[in-house]
Amino acid sequence: MLRLALAILVAATPALAQSDLIAIDVLLEPDATMLAAAQDWNTRLREQMPEGFELDATHTPHITLIQTYVAADDLDVVLAAIADATATLDITGLQMEATGLYNIQGVQGIVIAPTPPLLSVQEAVIAAVAPFQKTQGDEAAFVPDPSGTAFDPFLFTYVDTFIPERTGPNYNPHVSTGVGPTDWLAAREAEPFEHFTFGATGIAVYQLGNFGTAAQRLGPA
Repeated sequence: MLRLALAILVAATPALAQSDLIAIDVLLEPDATMLAAAQDWNTRLREQMPEGFELDATHTPHITLIQTYVAADDLDVVLAAIADATATLDITGLQMEATGLYNIQGVQGIVIAPTPPLLSVQEAVIAAVAPFQKTQGDEAAFVPDPSGTAFDPFLFTYVDTFIPERTGPNYNPHVSTGVGPTDWLAAREAEPFEHFTFGATGIAVYQLGNFGTAAQRLGPA
């Protein structure tokens, strides 16, 4: 029944970017505490760089577990595999801690401690997706940027190498908050940061957009 329901969900999902591959983000959806913090930083960032992206339905605040490419024809099976692998995990019981800020390529994020429970969720997702993982995606695998902003090729490599290079002991969980001038970002990163705890409301799969944003929901997992 679960697989059938997910297949129906995929059939009802708006048309995907035209590509043999889809760039997906399997992610945790943060609770109201983190959403408020992310929104506050996004507002500050847009004051510095108004052309930067705004957190909205196509730039959803989230905590990436993995990013990778999968074949469009495998999407329903991938969603079902993730659902099966995480069904017994206490996602809404996770307690996470925000510990600071970071930026990469001008994109700022709130850093989250990579605790053993969080790493266990990531491990389950990696195992579920492993049989379907593809490589060498390009811009066509992503949701088009409605503003017309060009994609940085760094993003394609980032997704391609996420699982081998950015998981387990190399995992850097975070919530992206926006883009800004690099000097301003570096100065904010050096300032004292007040730690806070927060939780998750669920797990989901999105198709990625420009800047690695969660741009289009593909289904619950």
